[in-house]
Amino acid sequence: MGRYILRYTGTGPRPPGDLERIRTAAKLTVIDDSPRMLLVEAPEEQVRKVAASLPGWICSPERTIRLPDPRPRPRRGPGGQGERG
Repeated sequence: MGRYILRYTGTGPRPPGDLERIRTAAKLTVIDDSPRMLLVEAPEEQVRKVAASLPGWICSPERTIRLPDPRPRPRRGPGGQGERG
């Protein structure tokens, strides 16, 4: 099982009936919900089948992006030692 994003690309708010059909689909678990997207866990073929059956919905695999560490790092002196003050 993988995690996928279902995104509503239609105009206006997503149809409430679509959300109910997604939540009751077999072998599919809704993990997170926002106004135009759902994070779901299910086999890929099941997610694609559900998205294809609902007009205006597309699916894509979840991607994780590593963010840089925002903490400052100490500068190293010419000998490889940290600066001493």
